This record gives sequence, structure tokens and C-alpha cells, in this order.
Amino acid sequence: MLLKKIESVVIFVANIDEAAAWYAVLFQTEIRRENSQYAFIKTPAGLLGFHPLDRKCPGGVGGTTVYWEVDDLQEAIKALEKRGAVLYRGPISTSFGARAAMLLDPFGCTIGLNQSTEQSLHALASNDRAG
Repeated sequence: MLLKKIESVVIFVANIDEAAAWYAVLFQTEIRRENSQYAFIKTPAGLLGFHPLDRKCPGGVGGTTVYWEVDDLQEAIKALEKRGAVLYRGPISTSFGARAAMLLDPFGCTIGLNQSTEQSLHALASNDRAG
């Protein structure tokens, strides 16, 4: 297979130091740097990188949103709001029965949250068998 796994997700922000620090606290990890234009943290899902926004990658709403699996959607929303995030979309129930919401972090980028249910996990497994 050509594409093996997601190596990292990069967020384009105005201030990489502030954004990296905010997410490092969220994931209880340390900030690492590749160079002056790129900081990253290790998360359970992989690397989360921070790069200065520019004309080609202006960051913010309208780009790709990464959805993180959470145990309790409302609890996750409240915890992120306490840290300065703002609810942007949802919460909603998806067609498969999961609960989802999107927030804006303090840097204008989106954070997706997904709380799977037995129904949504079953629906995804059924789709895997059908596809």
C-alpha cells in the first residue's frame, strides 16, 4: 500500500509557541522542536505539529478538521471551553449514532470531538464488511 499511516497533523497558526504550549498542556506532554518554524508534540494518535501560517496555508476555519475520540463529549467540551476553546458546531448525533462537536481553539483552528456509541461502532463495522 502506498500510504501506510498518518504520520502527523500540522496546524498552521500565527504563534507556534503559544499554540504548542496550549496543546502540550491539553495532552500533558512536552513541546519538541524540529527548527524555528516547526514545533510538535506527541499525542496518543501521533504527532501534532505547529507551523506559522502564511499565504499558502492561512490556517483557521475552513480547512481540515481532526476529530479526536473522547469518552464523554459534554465533559470534553467543558474542559476545552475552560481552556479557552469555543463551541463552533454541534453537538450533534451523526447518522451512525455517534455524538460529535467542533470547537475553535484560541488560535482560530478547529478541534473535532467524536464520542462513539455501540450503534456507531456497529455501523462502521458493517460498512467495513460491505466495502
